[in-house]
Amino acid sequence: MNTNELHQYAWNWFEYHAGQRLAAFRFFLIFLGVLILGFSAAVKDGNLFFAQIVGSFGAFISLAFLILEIRNERLVNIGRDALIHLEESDESLKAQPKLQLLHIDRKRSRFMSHKYWFRAIYVVCILLFVIGAVNPAIVHTMSQTSGG
Repeated sequence: MNTNELHQYAWNWFEYHAGQRLAAFRFFLIFLGVLILGFSAAVKDGNLFFAQIVGSFGAFISLAFLILEIRNERLVNIGRDALIHLEESDESLKAQPKLQLLHIDRKRSRFMSHKYWFRAIYVVCILLFVIGAVNPAIVHTMSQTSGG
C-alpha cells in the first residue's frame, strides 16, 4: 500500500469508530429520556416498586453504555494512533508542524474531550439511577413537597 492508501485506511477506521461512538451516545440519550419518563411516572403515581425497577434498569443501561464507550474509545484511538504515526513519517508534515493536526489535538485539555464528558455523564446517570433504585421515596417526597 502506498502512503495515500495507508492514510485512507487509517482515516476510514478512525471515522467509522468515531461515528459509532457518537451514535451510541445518541442512543443512550434516547434510553435516558424514556427511563426518566418511566421513573417520574412511577414516582408520581406512588408506585415505588416500579420506580425501583426502572432505577435498577437505568443504572444497568448506563453502566452498559459506559463499558461500550470505553471500548469505542479504544477503537477510535487505534485509528488516531495510526494517523499520528503517518503524520510523524510524512516529511512534508514534519516541515510544517501546524499541519500535524492530531499532534495539536493531543495537547488539548482533557476537560475538552469526548472521553471526559461522555464518561462523566454516564457515571452521574449510574449514580442517580442507583439512588432512585435504592430509595425512590426520596424522589417521591421531594415531588410531594414541591407541589408535584
